[in-house]
Amino acid sequence: MQIVCTIFGPSFMTAAFFIIFVRIIRIIGPEYSRLSPKIYTYLFVGTDVTALLIQSIGGAMAATANTPSGSATGAHVMVGGIILQMVAITVYALTSVEYFWRVYKERPLRARQTNESAISMASRSGSPHSGDVEKSEAYGLENLTGNVRKMVLGLIVATVLVYIRSIYRTAELLDGWGGPIITNQTLFDLLDGVPVFLAMVTLNIFHPGRLIPDGGPAAGAIA
Repeated sequence: MQIVCTIFGPSFMTAAFFIIFVRIIRIIGPEYSRLSPKIYTYLFVGTDVTALLIQSIGGAMAATANTPSGSATGAHVMVGGIILQMVAITVYALTSVEYFWRVYKERPLRARQTNESAISMASRSGSPHSGDVEKSEAYGLENLTGNVRKMVLGLIVATVLVYIRSIYRTAELLDGWGGPIITNQTLFDLLDGVPVFLAMVTLNIFHPGRLIPDGGPAAGAIA
């Protein structure tokens, strides 16, 4: 149960990373993104949930196994889930890099939404922030405010920390239940406990609810 809980926990944190990134896309401008914010949400969060399910199945197999080989099979299934999660984080990181590169270079992939169309869409959807759209002329770097920059910094730090932890977990389970990695408490503390703890602290310091609250004027302009 201990190994299962420590493996499952960060899955919800990575889902938060994906949702925060989508929120940043909506604030700065979706025209710089290869996919729409909605597709990113379905793609990344869906992959994260799938990885969690795979890890759950592997954990159940390992916990109920009566033989060492059965336990090892469960561990390998869990590794598959962790690797899938790492792939999702890697793709998310690469798309994030490209997105911010396009923002800084002012190279949108599609036409920017005009105020008129934004107002019309907000009015049709009954958005309570449709009035904010009229006032918004900012786009791209102009929307990369101090708070948004802080949120991006916090997201980068937290992502790197969880990625380090995922690499450790993959090596740990591939090494086997009785291997030198999984039986080394110091390695566990430094490469699992500490990164996850620091990632949680980072997201509390750079809290999305404070830095990029949902429903502000920027959200109304491009949601």
